[in-house]
Amino acid sequence: MIPPFNDNLTRFVMERAAVRGAVVSLDAAYREILGCHAYPSGLRRLIGETLAAVCLLANSLKFQGSLILQLHGAGTLRLLVVECDASLSLRATAQWEGPITDDALLSDLAGDVRASRLVLTLDPKDGGPLYQGVVALEGTSIAALLEHYLAKSEQIESRLWLRAADGRACGLLLQRMPGATDVDAAMWGRAAAAVDAAPAAFGAADAHALLGFLFPGDDVRAFRARSPRFGCSCSRQRVAGALRLLGSAEVESILAERGRIGVDCEFCNRRYEFDPAEARALFDAPPAAVH
Repeated sequence: MIPPFNDNLTRFVMERAAVRGAVVSLDAAYREILGCHAYPSGLRRLIGETLAAVCLLANSLKFQGSLILQLHGAGTLRLLVVECDASLSLRATAQWEGPITDDALLSDLAGDVRASRLVLTLDPKDGGPLYQGVVALEGTSIAALLEHYLAKSEQIESRLWLRAADGRACGLLLQRMPGATDVDAAMWGRAAAAVDAAPAAFGAADAHALLGFLFPGDDVRAFRARSPRFGCSCSRQRVAGALRLLGSAEVESILAERGRIGVDCEFCNRRYEFDPAEARALFDAPPAAVH
């Protein structure tokens, strides 16, 4: 049975051309992420588009790590972070100052491009080297920025379509692989034009119907669907580690001021509380090993 197109990512290839792609729909995952914070509607849309984009890119991860997109803005949008790991577990957070209109563009929210920065980080989380790529802020949307980045930094011609509305975030990624022939070029032209039909296609009941709508008459092979989901990697143990990094003196200062320590996860908004005894115990020396 073909799974319904709900919280679904399906990768596909054109059998007779060097063209590949993926489609994604984030439903419950998107709504759960939005439920963690009271974001204005214009920012909710931008978060949804970015979630879909990062999920599509993270689908190709070959290691047990994460792809992290971080925007540090100089305008109304001060910070946007979206993370997706190799299992397609997603989380996001944003910080802003001032009003955001429903139709606000990323370029407007980020402010002065000379003082803003968009970074993609590949974090293996297994001891491997960290990779960071700076995405030039040359475009009005997250789709345009990432298309430009993939073309310049990865030498892969790409088309990316994103939409977030009514509690659903959708995306379509098309890529023309290196070494393409003239036949591939014709197929790429038809496939890229199909991006314009994406809004209607995402009303399909499942990924196979969606691909059939987008590419009628083309030999498209779809792979096993994957299920993106909301998941936050925060934990009491991680918070305890962060408090140890602050140091005993700083922790004592917080206890003197507030009586206890409370830390809120910026992603899922979960609160972690430490009373004085628990906070001070973090700095107790471990018992000596017995030989």
